[in-house]
Parts: sequence; C-alpha cells; structure tokens
Amino acid sequence: MDREILEFTSAIGATEPQPADEAYSAFRAIFRRSNYFILRGTPPNANKFLIVKISRSKTPFWGIGKDFLDLLNKFDQIHYFLVLLVSGKEGWVFSREEVNANIRSQKWKLREADNNYKVNWPLPDANSFTSPDIFLRRVGHSGT
Repeated sequence: MDREILEFTSAIGATEPQPADEAYSAFRAIFRRSNYFILRGTPPNANKFLIVKISRSKTPFWGIGKDFLDLLNKFDQIHYFLVLLVSGKEGWVFSREEVNANIRSQKWKLREADNNYKVNWPLPDANSFTSPDIFLRRVGHSGT
C-alpha cells in the first residue's frame, strides 16, 4: 500500500474490509489493490466505502476504473466517496453523486485504452480538504 494512503486512512480510522466482514470474500475477489476502504459509522450513519487514490505528479491527475464504478453504482445501498490525495493529509473528496455527475457532464473523460476515467487538476475548492479532520466533516462522519 502507498505510504500516503496508509497515512491518510490511518488518520481517519478507515480500514480495509476484514475477513469477518459479511462481504469480505466477494470484496477480495473484485478489489485486489489496496485502494478501497471502509469508514465505519455508528447508527443512524451508515458505513462509507472509500476509493482512495494518490497522485505524486507536479500537476496532479488520477485514473478511476470504469468497471469498479459501474459495479459500485449497481448497489444503491453503497455510500461511496472518491478520495483523490496529493499527500497523506490533503486532497479532494467526491460523493457518489458528484462522481457520476462529473462523468455524465464529461468533465472526467473515459480513456478507452485502459477503461479509466481521467481526473485532472484543477478540481473544485468546495471538494478540497487540508487535513483528516476537514475530510471527516466533508463526508459527514461522526465517528464510531
């Protein structure tokens, strides 16, 4: 796992799905890289599924797999967020609805060669965060 992703997910308390989790075997079969995490909520706040990516480029960019998004979008009960990091503490976060709106409007274009949506900087300030605490507030997380 990338150092920055580990730093970020540790700071917010997100974990990879565990063997005791109900959907663990299906999860492991589909998501082989360590870019997918669960931010556990307490009722009435549902668990949040996080897709976490890092860019180390001077001008940041990220690729998001179309197949993974299509799969997640099939399940209405999955509340996911796309987290685009530029360090272990800062980046941008997009809700499921925002991800799909950016795809529909073609702000994020599909590159057919690798079947990834390309997300390029600059990104909206409204989605930015500069610390794990600000991230948690942006996603409405009250902790466990």
